[in-house]
Amino acid sequence: MSVVSFADAGGDHITFLQVDGELYPNHGGVEQANEIRASANAKARPDDIILCSYPKSGCHWMWEVIKMILQGNATTIPDFKENHMIELIPANHMAAIPSPRVFNTHIKFSQLPRDTIEKRCKIVLILRNPKDVAVSFYHHHSGIVAVYKYEGKWENYLSLFNNGKVDFGSFYDYVLDWEQAMQENPTHPIHVVYFEDMKSESVAEVRKLTQFMGVYLSDDLIEAIAEKYHFSNMLKDKMGLEDEKFRKIWRDEKPQMYRKGEVGDWKNWFTVAQNEEFDKIYAERM
Repeated sequence: MSVVSFADAGGDHITFLQVDGELYPNHGGVEQANEIRASANAKARPDDIILCSYPKSGCHWMWEVIKMILQGNATTIPDFKENHMIELIPANHMAAIPSPRVFNTHIKFSQLPRDTIEKRCKIVLILRNPKDVAVSFYHHHSGIVAVYKYEGKWENYLSLFNNGKVDFGSFYDYVLDWEQAMQENPTHPIHVVYFEDMKSESVAEVRKLTQFMGVYLSDDLIEAIAEKYHFSNMLKDKMGLEDEKFRKIWRDEKPQMYRKGEVGDWKNWFTVAQNEEFDKIYAERM
């Protein structure tokens, strides 16, 4: 375990916790490293649902939807998904959560607790356009100054993202790991959702989720859940639940965990040269 920092193209540094070669946001040093290592042996339950995503792909949004489906109403969840992240919470906290549990994680399939695979826990994998992911990740990294200590500018940040010098590593490695996992484990229950489809076909995507989860909901309730998780509604409802400790880690104590939730915002940030370089790297890696 070590604390590491990397320089962006302009010389500004970003800081992470490195555990066994993997990068994580540094929330707790040695104690956090021990919890990360222990998570590999976490005990699963057959009705657990594991929400997996690369960071900034819509996992806050999706966690709310899954929880609303399970509770059978379109009421805001009075909790944060960070309290249910496999790599952030101690094993005893995981064990104390009542079933049905919905965990979130940004780790790869190959890093999931072994018991979740052996018990064939249902997995929801959400994917998003990596250009939008990169823009959102930049705001995340530059916003949470108490954790990342990053003061860089967008024009210099993209090199970090493209080279996997961000928490949870390369976007490309993450996606390729999941592609390999689905090829090698074709019978494991994995439901893939695209951020863009959740925005454009929200009712249809919620219905698909209920079918995958084996939960019957009326058409009216499915539509109500789809309406409830519209970004503006979630932003209004969830921001009121934040505590002082959470606000203090953000620049000027102004959290941006729910920033825009838009499709195509990357067009407002990428230069022509950045876009061409990104497309070249994507073609080479994917």
